[in-house]
Amino acid sequence: MRHAAWLFLVSLAIQVASAFAQIRPLVTEPAAIIDKDVLRIEAGFEFLQDVELRHSGLEGDLTRLGSLGLRYGAGTRVEIGIFWTVRQFLNVDHRFPAPLSSALNFSGNSTSDVGNAVLATKLALLREGPRRPAISFRFATELPNASTEKGIGVDETNFTAEVLTEKRYRGLRLIGNVGLAILGDPLTPGAQDDLLTYGLATVLPVANDLNLVCDWHGRTGAGGVGTEDQSTVRLGVQIRSGNFHWDGGLLLGLLDTDPKTGVIVGLSYDFDLSGEP
Repeated sequence: MRHAAWLFLVSLAIQVASAFAQIRPLVTEPAAIIDKDVLRIEAGFEFLQDVELRHSGLEGDLTRLGSLGLRYGAGTRVEIGIFWTVRQFLNVDHRFPAPLSSALNFSGNSTSDVGNAVLATKLALLREGPRRPAISFRFATELPNASTEKGIGVDETNFTAEVLTEKRYRGLRLIGNVGLAILGDPLTPGAQDDLLTYGLATVLPVANDLNLVCDWHGRTGAGGVGTEDQSTVRLGVQIRSGNFHWDGGLLLGLLDTDPKTGVIVGLSYDFDLSGEP
């Protein structure tokens, strides 16, 4: 009886609650694009524990301050975005021999640097139907703003192209990504590593202004030092308060090359630039 009651409450919540189009703290990208002439500003904070940077031989806790994002609905089927971290700090707990250790240029047990900027475009290909998921295509370029001298970056330009799918079942949103990441090899000039990217996320509305989210995202393939496999899980919430969208979550790394744990907090706000009342 107790299990049946819980199932009834969850089913009722899915049917009566309305989901809102928030993305943070998800990494898996939804197929839906934001409305035309809407500018979304995102800002966040991340604290990641036990980060291991095998290219520079540094291990410690990484803090990202000002994880910013700008998303603009350039049309009914086009969204463009710019993403960048203002500053990231690594508290070094341990050093070990690594291929790029000799390039390090900082003193003490901490280092900081800017984050890499990402330029992205999302194209809506198919809208969601009664039996068909929404399908979009997203491609993005990551610029080498973070340097090897600070130990956090790898001075390589990366490119990703992904197919995005999304389907709603009585309010529950299922989101899936699959694609290709072309990553510059930091150890071999002119070389690249090609990896498969993947993502699976669920968004469960439990109230009109509250969503529970789960996200599994990563990459896999014949990578090397600096382009290792990644696989992380995020569990979090999305909260709407007027035009503000708050988010928070916990991160769990599944591989040795991932942070062990982490905390994510952020805020999003939409501006209507259409000029319509």
